[in-house]
Amino acid sequence: MRNLTSCVIAVALALALVACGGPSGQELAKAKTARYQGDKLVLFNTAKAAAESKHKIAKFDENSLGFQTAGRWYTLDGTVAPGTDENVQDVPANSIRMTLVVRLLPDGDKWIVQVEPSMLQRIAGSPQPQPLDVKDASVPGWAFGQVDTLHFEVHKALAPYEVKSPGGVLPGSPAPAAPAAPTDPAAPPADPAAPAPAQ
Repeated sequence: MRNLTSCVIAVALALALVACGGPSGQELAKAKTARYQGDKLVLFNTAKAAAESKHKIAKFDENSLGFQTAGRWYTLDGTVAPGTDENVQDVPANSIRMTLVVRLLPDGDKWIVQVEPSMLQRIAGSPQPQPLDVKDASVPGWAFGQVDTLHFEVHKALAPYEVKSPGGVLPGSPAPAAPAAPTDPAAPPADPAAPAPAQ
């Protein structure tokens, strides 16, 4: 009986961990394809505040609607590495410095959020960290997990501004008798400003 009770507790704990885990693949896909409508500065500041809840913001630019998180060193297994940008010699070899670059980009009369990593790698014997391409096969999965997590956090914060679908109708559904009123009829024009540069 004791073994049965232990098994039930273990299963309950496992289910609780799954329930408290990160977003599902479907939720991430939705976050990455979401379109938002509203004042661009309100959207930008909402996205920045969401990022600030988990990351230090190194710099931001309201004109180009971009910001980036402060760089942080991680070992290859994803744990925070010792050392800093000022004391790179204390950072273990092969550690990766992650910076997340977030941009609010125009998409017609709506806006999309782009989150991209900027990575440097500490190479033993090299005086300077070397850029690490996001397409490099050696990039560990946790790096993409950080990108996805921030993208999802920003999406949750911007949920009140999300445009669900044109006119509030799912594609392929019959048209409603009267079109749904847009949440913000005075959508801002597209902003041609260049995105904030990555560090």
